[in-house]
Amino acid sequence: MDKLATRLPSLTTILWILASLIAFGAFLYIAPNLLNPPSPTITPTGVVTATPRATPTALATDTPIPVAPPPRTRALEPTATAPADAQAYNFISDPTRSGYLKAGETKTHWGDRNLHAGFFGDATYRSLLYFEVAQLPPNSEILSAELTLTGLGRDNLGARGDWRAELIRVPAFQDWNDLTPDELLAATLVSGIGGALAPADLNAGAQNQFVFAGDQLPALAALIGQENFVLVRLVGPEGPDNSLFTWDAGGLDLKNGAHPILRIVARPGNFVIVTNTPTAENVITAAALAVRETDFARAYGTPTPFPRGIATATPIILVTKEPTAENVETRVAIAQRATAVALTTGTYTPTPENWVQVTATFTPLPTRTPLVIPVSTLYARLTPTAPPINTPTTRELLTKPLPDFLRGMLLVVTDRFKGKDIAVMRPDGTITQGLTGDEYYKLAFAREPFSPDRRYRAIVAPDDREILQIWIEDQTNGARRLITHLARGIAYDPVWSPDGGRIAYVSRETGSDEIYVYDLASETSTQITRGGNAFIYKQRPTWSPDDSQIAFKANDGTLNFQIWLMNADGSNLRNISGSASNDTDPVWVK
Repeated sequence: MDKLATRLPSLTTILWILASLIAFGAFLYIAPNLLNPPSPTITPTGVVTATPRATPTALATDTPIPVAPPPRTRALEPTATAPADAQAYNFISDPTRSGYLKAGETKTHWGDRNLHAGFFGDATYRSLLYFEVAQLPPNSEILSAELTLTGLGRDNLGARGDWRAELIRVPAFQDWNDLTPDELLAATLVSGIGGALAPADLNAGAQNQFVFAGDQLPALAALIGQENFVLVRLVGPEGPDNSLFTWDAGGLDLKNGAHPILRIVARPGNFVIVTNTPTAENVITAAALAVRETDFARAYGTPTPFPRGIATATPIILVTKEPTAENVETRVAIAQRATAVALTTGTYTPTPENWVQVTATFTPLPTRTPLVIPVSTLYARLTPTAPPINTPTTRELLTKPLPDFLRGMLLVVTDRFKGKDIAVMRPDGTITQGLTGDEYYKLAFAREPFSPDRRYRAIVAPDDREILQIWIEDQTNGARRLITHLARGIAYDPVWSPDGGRIAYVSRETGSDEIYVYDLASETSTQITRGGNAFIYKQRPTWSPDDSQIAFKANDGTLNFQIWLMNADGSNLRNISGSASNDTDPVWVK
């Protein structure tokens, strides 16, 4: 027993061992916290939680993306201050007509939140921004302009390339909404906007500015002088490496997102108010003046249309400028109301659809009660039942033969010879000769609205709402049948096809002069031109002898009318005049 006791450790030894084990365990527990102390928890005081930012659409590719450089902080240029005699205009891009385009696709991505620009997955991406600028008066002196965009995502951004903003113009007589992505990608470049941005300048949530240089402002002013809208194209690198950046389009709800903004500082211009004819003192004088102007127009063609900066007003209607609309629906409603006012108070010369802004320098004439003549009364006066002495009747014009050498030719009114002359034009646009008088032109023109058997005539007359519509009038008993049912605008210039089955006419129901074809068998109308611009006129259609083509006069935004030709379905549209003069009012001799 004594021997066993001497082999066992003493109580003191056991206690030391236990103490050592406890100390070692405590060290294992405390040491990690000593080496890596946890970050202190900070209680927020008055900090506002940011709204989650929209993320760009993910684009899949098997090709690796070079690593982009880290974004750098780039100070924004100070916003230009409008002088005392100037005004700042902020235009928000229209989301229904803005979005991105992908080369090779057959659709456009209007209304999309993403504004892609660059190269990704063997395809080029670009974006288009549509700004409605009708609020800015034409003839304004533009002092400065800048485009502001907010980044949405740089996940697909590479290490190289540059990004630019460009002013573009779409082809004449084409609605840009109907153009393919490839056509829009290749639209005509008018001017650059500011300088280029590098990958380090692009970041999600950061703003980018494209500030117009001094030599770029005239191009912007020229566009605004001709159109009510401005188109901006966002361009990035075109490969071979993947590098694509995405800006925020804002989406369809104007209350959310970071919508692109075009800011223009300008001294507002004024419309040049032109009175076409003196104010008539009474109804008889007014009717006489109207008849005289109508006869002149029929014989010599209508005047050259004015650019956007010139308005005709008889009398001048003074209006005040309205505040910028908050959303697309409000802008559409304002445009529809303005169109309705313009069409119900229209004048002899087509008036640009814009507000006539009254400035401090304008002194109105003394107030007098305006003379109001109902459309039906005025139209009746414009169609006298008894022709003047020595003027051939319509029946005489229809029965008098035309010379054979004119058949198949176009007779046009032209100022190529320093006057209002009648010229003979081939369907390819070649002028073969001029005519010494207008007799043959009147003979050919008189046949245009009649059916081939001369029993029916397409006429223009107001309906019960005082809207000018197209009617078919039976020449044997005077009975009329309405063939157009416009809710707004007017219809005019009806011409009957040689085969008797269709009637071409012009309508302003969409807000611009467009050509339609009415099919008598199906009793339906089809729009065959889509200019998309209220100041590009398409008038006086005329059928080819074989019914396959339609010629008409049009203005593509310049100051000159030209003769255009297209197939009867609206395809293969082309300018056959190609001159610097005015060629108007074609009549195809059948």
